[in-house]
Amino acid sequence: MQHRPIAFIGPMGSGKSRVAARLAQRLGRPCLDLDGEVEQRAGQTIAAIFASSGEPRFRELESAALRDVLANAGTVIASGGGVVLAPENQALLRDHATVVWLRADVATRLERMRDERAQRPLLHGGDPAATLAELDAIRTPLYQSLADIEVDTSGMNVDEVIDRLMAMLHEREAAT
Repeated sequence: MQHRPIAFIGPMGSGKSRVAARLAQRLGRPCLDLDGEVEQRAGQTIAAIFASSGEPRFRELESAALRDVLANAGTVIASGGGVVLAPENQALLRDHATVVWLRADVATRLERMRDERAQRPLLHGGDPAATLAELDAIRTPLYQSLADIEVDTSGMNVDEVIDRLMAMLHEREAAT
């Protein structure tokens, strides 16, 4: 399997963190969660960054962390859902990673996130389903434009996603 970093993109609740960790384990590669990297560097949670400094500051920290983690050959990266919003991040992903877009329908994502919504600043207040649909309208074209591989995780468990993804990665490698 190639040593180019594998970066997971997609909406919150699509399974990026869980799938990235399991894929890294299966491939014997290191795994980095970009949100965790930002929190470690900032010394505070993403929710605290949003509350104290706002989303623009979080996005700056996210871009710096992405640039650094993509320099590590072979790393499997679980990114945050909004990483694709910055043109700089789009270029970094396109130029330095095999990009895997995980997607899932809104109902599946809400179910997966039911116990952690308080930790998701963009889901505070209002209707979470409507918020996810609004974010999807903006972000889906960006995910689609960057994806080398696309997997719909709706109705699938992590092992099923990994099996499908492994087959797709092997196909992609054989074609190059």
